[in-house]
Amino acid sequence: MTYATRDDLFRLGLPEGALRGVPPVTIEDALEAASRLADSYLRARYALPLSSWDEALTRAVAAIAAYDLMAVRGYDPARGADEVLRLRYEDAIRWLERVAAGVLSPEVQDSTPDVREGTFSAVTSPRRWP
Repeated sequence: MTYATRDDLFRLGLPEGALRGVPPVTIEDALEAASRLADSYLRARYALPLSSWDEALTRAVAAIAAYDLMAVRGYDPARGADEVLRLRYEDAIRWLERVAAGVLSPEVQDSTPDVREGTFSAVTSPRRWP
């Protein structure tokens, strides 16, 4: 299970043209790897796997996958080209660190069973004594 899809990657991470020629399986593998990296932070606070999550986690995973995919294509932020990918990657990692530390609380549902306290109601009725 990944926290971001290909559509999410192209919506939040990179324009689709940036990955022209990259096989779909490579993109899926990058999304899976980015999701597992996110899990390494999330498990500090949540029981995995998550059953639902918010857009913030999807955005972080898309940024991480975008950076990794472009690195494979030869992207080098040290050349002074476009640092946006690196900055977004670093922002995503900092966000995950803050989630793990309990500073941020994304809207997620983990796999902890929903245990609710039992309830009871008292019914009163007049007693009839013989």
